[in-house]
Amino acid sequence: MMAVGLTLKQMRYVEATGRLGSIAAAAEALSISQSSITAAIDALEAELGFGIFTRVPAKGIQKTPGGADTLKLISRFLADYRDFEAELYALGGAVTGTIRLACFATAAATFLPPAIKQFQSEFPNVQFELVEGDMDNVAEYLDTGAADIAFTYDEVIGSHHDFDLMVELPHYAMVNTQDPLAQRKAVSLADLQDQPMINLQLQRSGTYYSDLFADAGLTVRVAHATSSVEMIRTLIASGFGFSILNARPVSAALDSRGITVLPITDPIPARRFGLVTQSRVTLPYPVQRFIERCHALRDDGVFENLAVRAE
Repeated sequence: MMAVGLTLKQMRYVEATGRLGSIAAAAEALSISQSSITAAIDALEAELGFGIFTRVPAKGIQKTPGGADTLKLISRFLADYRDFEAELYALGGAVTGTIRLACFATAAATFLPPAIKQFQSEFPNVQFELVEGDMDNVAEYLDTGAADIAFTYDEVIGSHHDFDLMVELPHYAMVNTQDPLAQRKAVSLADLQDQPMINLQLQRSGTYYSDLFADAGLTVRVAHATSSVEMIRTLIASGFGFSILNARPVSAALDSRGITVLPITDPIPARRFGLVTQSRVTLPYPVQRFIERCHALRDDGVFENLAVRAE
């Protein structure tokens, strides 16, 4: 049973610390003092009789085995309480609460803003908590209860997930605007293979893009590897090579930064990007309404802005 002496506010402090991995990060996210976070942790540990976190010099805090189980219970309780608040206010005709979104980092900047903007124009009292990560992180946030919805590619979903396709994303090349290839309407992998490649290297997709060349019987030299799409754009704009991606970055000012995106003509299967929820889980009312808005945006073709397609 949850400690009776612990307040809802303190539980939120402890949950944020476990989720963000440090007292300082939790204090910043919640706009409170670190001493308030520490006091909440001390109160829970005293009530339970065991440590929730261990303090590691120069590494911050780490969850104890008992602490990990405790944080799961607290996260579940807080999620249930958010659902209760949302349902309670909905009885009076108001839609309120917090929707926690996890999104694959390379697509977040393009995908999320139109979805959130349209939803909040109708439901201004609903707040969003956003967390980005690679494909595995995003699925983990959903499974641990740190997110209500995840947006990612379908290749990481499990049998306990429901996947709702938002858009199919072909592969495209990103090149420097001074590259002669930038004058073309599209390119092939063979057109690119003699240039240095800047590879997006994430946990699951470390060699995914460079392997496209091997699958086509071609070779390519990976000159740089990074987990940051922003770094990829910076390197390409500086003339260090090309890259291959699926989700188009925010297109504004791409040309002014010295970057051109081109569809790839090779018959590479598009990647399926969409909305993921846990199967057989009743979603809070605001989350259900947000999913409906995502469906409407999809049907209106808004998420096509993520795709680079051949004309």
